Amino acid sequence: MKIENAKITWLESGLPYSTQFQDIYYSRDDAVAESQHVFLEANKLRQRWEQDSSIETFHIGELGFGSGLNFLQVMKLWQELDKRPTRLNYIAFEKHPLTIEQLQRIHQHWPSLITQSAELVEQYTDHSEGCHRIPLTNGIILDIYYGDAFDQLNQRMTHACPAIQCWFLDGFSPANNIELWEEPLMHLLASCSEECTTLSTYSVAGKVRSALKNAGFEVSKIQGFGRKRHSLHATMPASGIESLEGKPKEEELLHSADSPWFTLPRPHFAGKNAVVIGAGLAGCSTAHSLAQRGWAVTVIDAQDKPASAASGNSQMALRCRLFNTLSPEAQFFLHAYLFALRQFTQIGRHSDLSWNPCGLLQLSNAMNKRNPLQLEKLKHLYSNQIVRLLSKDQASSEAGIALSEEAWFFKSGGAMEPTSLCENYLARTSISCIFNARVTDLERAGEKWQVNAGQAQPIIADVVVIANSHSATQLIQCADLPLQSLRGQTSEISTNESSSKLKSVVSGGRTVFPASEGRHLLSASYANSSELQALPADSRENSVVAATNFAVANILNEETVAERVSLRCNSPDRMPLVGMAPNLEKMRTAYAGLARNAKAKFTSAGEYYVGLYLNVAHGSNGLASCPLSAEFLASLISNENLPLSRDIAASINPTRFLIKDLKKQR
Repeated sequence: MKIENAKITWLESGLPYSTQFQDIYYSRDDAVAESQHVFLEANKLRQRWEQDSSIETFHIGELGFGSGLNFLQVMKLWQELDKRPTRLNYIAFEKHPLTIEQLQRIHQHWPSLITQSAELVEQYTDHSEGCHRIPLTNGIILDIYYGDAFDQLNQRMTHACPAIQCWFLDGFSPANNIELWEEPLMHLLASCSEECTTLSTYSVAGKVRSALKNAGFEVSKIQGFGRKRHSLHATMPASGIESLEGKPKEEELLHSADSPWFTLPRPHFAGKNAVVIGAGLAGCSTAHSLAQRGWAVTVIDAQDKPASAASGNSQMALRCRLFNTLSPEAQFFLHAYLFALRQFTQIGRHSDLSWNPCGLLQLSNAMNKRNPLQLEKLKHLYSNQIVRLLSKDQASSEAGIALSEEAWFFKSGGAMEPTSLCENYLARTSISCIFNARVTDLERAGEKWQVNAGQAQPIIADVVVIANSHSATQLIQCADLPLQSLRGQTSEISTNESSSKLKSVVSGGRTVFPASEGRHLLSASYANSSELQALPADSRENSVVAATNFAVANILNEETVAERVSLRCNSPDRMPLVGMAPNLEKMRTAYAGLARNAKAKFTSAGEYYVGLYLNVAHGSNGLASCPLSAEFLASLISNENLPLSRDIAASINPTRFLIKDLKKQR
């Protein structure tokens, strides 16, 4: 998941020069004017946005994000216009991203874009392969994919994503960076396009023109910029789209044949009314992401306030769940962690959010006994900006108290008060809440859902998101989901002179939080039980195990002053269930042949309930995993680009357990 940053030198003129591709990043003449001419004006963005401002979301794709100049220009134009679509999704691909420091140095040369630069740099990430979702102001979302463009586009859930309406091809010269201009990649661009999709680039090389023509684009030369006579413009005609219809790229055909149950239908809803069942982290984050897209959301919860069940602990720890090997699961938790960090930082700038980015230390030998973390493998996967191993002395220095062993250090991690986060999520006028109400059943009536929650009349909604943890199985549509309840008891102890020096969250057999209002939270026991009564034995065990995090005895007070019990919701593979709700009965029938032949091929797509979605089973990782899961769901519901790859989405798709059971004849 680690990537290689751009290798550049600085010319005497101040221009950045790529030593990898032996090329400059932008024009020696006037970079801003060149970008305006070759990309924004050639694609007539101003005219298109003003003439068809009824479009919900406009999608722009770019090969070669580089210094972000084209994006800053688009962002500036978008912010200047009164008439334009509601939302902008800018989808960029970059194999070797510039570091934040390099980006800032370059942006100093563009004073007209200083406002846009500041907003981008604030959330810009310069490491880790995959899609980094960056929500910005004015309805703009930047999805920037790091890694090989062909691989990243190939993993995009094209069948479930909207078309790209405009492409910028701005890689280094084809003579120096041929991979970004080859015909197979142009075919991928075509498969993501629609009739009248436009494309522009500075290059008029014969190979580029041929690749685009063979992919179905109509190509023409137009006036170039400065000393360059021509640039290239292309349009996808109706005939080009017709040639692609029914012919998905080979990789998608293979995926559809191997895993048709993961093929999702495109959503089409008459209105924008949603009901979210559950007011914990999963439900509140989902309501927030939907409301940002103009949905009117009603949140229903059986308790009397948000974050009352498993999300109701006084504090939660934010860290990245680590893996020794590359997998969709590892990629999911990495990007979930990074998205949560960006979101918390953004919310905290405008609201009173109880987020403490104090860092988190995970003791190296205290967890993962059956599959211990291995230094060399983790160094290969994770950037030092995510996690690094500290010696016992180094870790103790970060903690402020002597620790019992070395530790993995998440510098950006920290502690969150989940009630504060949920309240911030719900603080939008388009979100209403109904508490002390339990949803008893859901019924599909025409194109709407009827939600019965003890009210005089059912609540009518276009979309329903089930986010009420293990209680989801009380609804008939979810009765067969393999959800597990794991009991957890937290303890709070008073601080003392020694323990109050703790600066970072320390996670071992128990997690110990820095002092808050004169107390430390110790979190939490694990038990396969549904007992909600606090047990003195568990409080004693919390104190005893928490004390082993530290090198000196009696650092922590032993007496518990408060305790709390809740039930975590988990799944058999410890991954959440996020996505469209499957009709498991119909799928069991449709794919029954897997029980006879686990390698059987099917042509029928999966059976899903229209307008019904799941966001459950986040276990102990909900603070990290809920924000991105909610964003994925909101994008899926709103027909936007999806921030998760095909394989990552499959790893959290609720259908996966049924398919595994059929293949194993269970």
